[in-house]
Amino acid sequence: MPMYDFKCPDGCGYFNDIYVPLSQHGKTTCPECDALMTTVIGDVALIGPMPSKPLVVGQVGRTFESGKDWRDYQRNNPDCRIVSAGSTEWRKHRDAVAEKADARAKKAGYRDFADKKARRKKENAKRAGKVDKKIYVH
Repeated sequence: MPMYDFKCPDGCGYFNDIYVPLSQHGKTTCPECDALMTTVIGDVALIGPMPSKPLVVGQVGRTFESGKDWRDYQRNNPDCRIVSAGSTEWRKHRDAVAEKADARAKKAGYRDFADKKARRKKENAKRAGKVDKKIYVH
């Protein structure tokens, strides 16, 4: 059974996993505007996500249970890309975020973000100690 993915050239969107007989291939029209759709040739997934083995993408905070879900997410979020942790692009992004966090911490009166984190940890430990003393003083 030939299943295809199509894209409407007039911007109606993508249409996934449509059954088209071979005799009608190349003649498929958009269900919304009747324009002649183009066939989208996607990546061939040899091994893909499935309900028993979902794809967990921590960078976007999502879990995908099928290849279709993953492809749909990529199509709907073209500005969102996944990069490897060792890539130059990821290091640049991480450094830019760290610089921004340091700038915010300095603006709030701390030396840098690490100083802010350390001070907050001490403050939370003090608060936890005070709470424990109040509980055991009875």
